[in-house]
Amino acid sequence: MRLNTKSLVPALAFAILGTMSAAGSAALPDAHPGPTVNDYTAAESGRAEAAARSAGYSNLEITMVQAGNFFLKGEKAGQTYFLTVTPDGKVYHSGPLSTPSG
Repeated sequence: MRLNTKSLVPALAFAILGTMSAAGSAALPDAHPGPTVNDYTAAESGRAEAAARSAGYSNLEITMVQAGNFFLKGEKAGQTYFLTVTPDGKVYHSGPLSTPSG
């Protein structure tokens, strides 16, 4: 059986765009088991969130995971930040984005 890649590409692009638009309104699940570098377990997401909380962030939302790195949105001191939590638990943050309500 041959896969028709010409019809697969538009369908894949549509699926990716749909996923990206949905990501703005919903956090990722606690675990995403499967055969890609974006997979993670509930224990891994728990460790990433615990590292972010230890760094003083709250209202955490996982927005993406890739190769063991967790990308989150969180709040600290009345400001919203994008965070990267590495597999070894280091937390890196962006500049403040906005107030929590903005």
